[in-house]
Amino acid sequence: MANSKIQKKTVWPITLYFGVDLVKTCTGWYQKTGNMYEINGSIDIRNVLLDVDYGFGEIQYDKRKLKGSFSHTDGHYFRIGFGYNFLTPTLDYNQFFIGMRYARSFFSFRLKSDKLQCNHEPSKDCKPICTAPIVFRNLKGSGVAHWWELVVGGKVRLVSIASIGCAARYKFGKKIENKLDVLPFDMPGFGLSESKDAFGYSLYIIVAIPLQKSRPSAKIYSVPTRG
Repeated sequence: MANSKIQKKTVWPITLYFGVDLVKTCTGWYQKTGNMYEINGSIDIRNVLLDVDYGFGEIQYDKRKLKGSFSHTDGHYFRIGFGYNFLTPTLDYNQFFIGMRYARSFFSFRLKSDKLQCNHEPSKDCKPICTAPIVFRNLKGSGVAHWWELVVGGKVRLVSIASIGCAARYKFGKKIENKLDVLPFDMPGFGLSESKDAFGYSLYIIVAIPLQKSRPSAKIYSVPTRG
């Protein structure tokens, strides 16, 4: 049976990938924190991978009934970087890779709070002590942030040109480029803005478009001999 192999002398791109992150979208729907979407595009040149991610949407936390606070952030972000596939390149599209990404997020936010954090005896009345000043009750701002990511992941062929992929991310080196008087609760693409580093993961449904023809492996024929 012939196997799909990539010629060893091939240096041009082998496969083009387009994917959608299911985790990003389904988490927002399930937790009712807003609609976030992320798409991925990548191309491989033998074992070297070039990846680009683009995400957009909104993140909202409405806790006015419990804690008197409301947070809304919307914006978009991108990641770009390289990786290395440790598996032999084939037209089955299977990969195990490690890589680095540079990420950048553009966001605007709105914060509302009628209460400060309680720090008194339960017997005391909360309203006169923990009511937030008017200046803190409706804050708005916008910002730009960037960070780096160490990524480990893989892709596995399902059927035909459809594959499934996953990636785990360690995000570090975060820096907000403009001065903000107050930080948003969440930053698109990164997570909690108060954290210096963060972990994340993605689960992609991927369409793989082959850019190289397969090369059938050599067939071995037995030669009959006279006994």
